[in-house]
Amino acid sequence: MKRATVGRAVLGAAALGAAAMLVVSITHDDGAVSMASTHVSTTPEPTTETTSPQLATQAAPTTTPSPTLSPAQSAAIAERVQATARKVVPATKIGMEVYDRQANKVVTSLNAGQTFSSMSVVKLLIAVDRLARDDWALPDTATQNRVTRMLSTSDDALASSFWLGDGGSSIVTRDVQLMDLTDTKPPATSGEWGDTKISAQDMVKVFRYVEDELPDDAQNLLYNAMYHASETAADGTDQYFGIPDGIPGSTWAIKQGWGSSGSTAYYNTTGLLGKDARYVVIVLSSAPLGDYHALGRALTAGTAQLASVVGGA
Repeated sequence: MKRATVGRAVLGAAALGAAAMLVVSITHDDGAVSMASTHVSTTPEPTTETTSPQLATQAAPTTTPSPTLSPAQSAAIAERVQATARKVVPATKIGMEVYDRQANKVVTSLNAGQTFSSMSVVKLLIAVDRLARDDWALPDTATQNRVTRMLSTSDDALASSFWLGDGGSSIVTRDVQLMDLTDTKPPATSGEWGDTKISAQDMVKVFRYVEDELPDDAQNLLYNAMYHASETAADGTDQYFGIPDGIPGSTWAIKQGWGSSGSTAYYNTTGLLGKDARYVVIVLSSAPLGDYHALGRALTAGTAQLASVVGGA
């Protein structure tokens, strides 16, 4: 649930129009890789009107918290995130970082440099690269609609279309150079974009780049798409695990990821929190594949422990 955003234009996500058929290798959020015929938007529907954000059902604090944590307190919060997740799935591994953009500091972190398979979080990297290739000038309306839907509904087919059209693994390589990422790596198999390796500290850099470096039009396109992340993803998954369900009453713009690679399951929640996008919150998680269906609950339980430092933002 979200409170109304203050001081930022929030536009409704545009729907896809007519479609063309394309055969692509799709890495699904459930980790499967297949050759499939997919529909790619070629003609947008009429531009959507501005919509009002959904209001939270619970009252939110009237002030934004400004935590001043000692190193011991920061470490204790981080350990509590992992310990709480492990009450649900004992084998859960967590990589986490919370960054306060207003104070320009890391609030808390745990295993921030450890890499996890991105799953659909890589769609944000795909979108950044698509805009960077045109020097941040907004693309045509049809492409804007495709970027919006790829992010807001986590559409795999659109991600695969951009991945193939923009150079596959070279997308990640360009993003690494653009945003000075240190842990991010392209997938070992080029077509399996969900196996891109990311870390919590690198994803903090990505969100800070979007907020602090992009021109307003490009920034708003990406923020608005993530602000309007749908509760149900394109593949039918409830994607409100982690930040949305764990920190209710906050204003957020999120990119989620879920799925499996080999014998490992992954659930990742990433995004901006606060009416001024004050906090970057990244919580990445993994567990053995047999714990796949419980891992989302574990991640949500762990993420909820961050409410003491970002709750009500």
